[in-house]
Amino acid sequence: MGICARLMPKVRIYTFQLMSNHIHVVVGGSKEDVIRFFELFRKLLSRYLKANNLMYDLAGFECQLRKIETLKDMKNVIVYDNRNGYLVSPDETPFSYPWGSNRYYFNPDAKARFMESDSKLGIREIQKCTRSHIANGIKSLKTLDGYACPMDFCYIKEGESMFHNASQYFYWISKNIESNSAIAKEISENVFYTDDELFSILSRMSREKYGSNYLRGLPRESKIEMAKTMHYDYNAGNDRIARMLDIDISVVNALFRAKY
Repeated sequence: MGICARLMPKVRIYTFQLMSNHIHVVVGGSKEDVIRFFELFRKLLSRYLKANNLMYDLAGFECQLRKIETLKDMKNVIVYDNRNGYLVSPDETPFSYPWGSNRYYFNPDAKARFMESDSKLGIREIQKCTRSHIANGIKSLKTLDGYACPMDFCYIKEGESMFHNASQYFYWISKNIESNSAIAKEISENVFYTDDELFSILSRMSREKYGSNYLRGLPRESKIEMAKTMHYDYNAGNDRIARMLDIDISVVNALFRAKY
């Protein structure tokens, strides 16, 4: 990601997250440049994987663009991305997940560690990573914890400027979580709340609608209604619905056959 950022300076990376089978990147630039950026990333990643005998199939690894229309949307997308690793890694927080730029947002200690580091990714290491000479002319990337530090190639300050202050950012990333549902639906992601977060939302809905926040104790018809809400409004998978509502998985699979 850092090498691609250096090679294509017209594309500004505001934040990104590397996951086990996909990536999230908030970028600024023309549509053509963004597509070229992704194609370069995929090309270099493919070379690296093959060189290290890591047989990942990148056939389905395609670029899916989503245009950011407003300042509010920009805030939502930054927060959505910066929460992503935390949602799939229960041992992490939005400020600790290591494979992205999330930990540098409004985090003076992380930025101080970057400033203190004098380690850089040398040309030989870059060539070993890319398996080419394509990046020989780029400026050395500063490294931290063994990899190119996002602070050295991401526009963190500009991303932070989308928020009034650190307090607002913290509210959006920790409490204003329901705004993430629309983004998740657009990009077809199932997990955008932790179980605790989704349980809190559903308990409130159940209390307002049925007079009880005890989800597992609801009548069968009420559970079916809640299951539909989880599926259609919160993009929840069948296993999750069955577990949280204490419904037999066969019943949930019969309701939502397309989403096992």
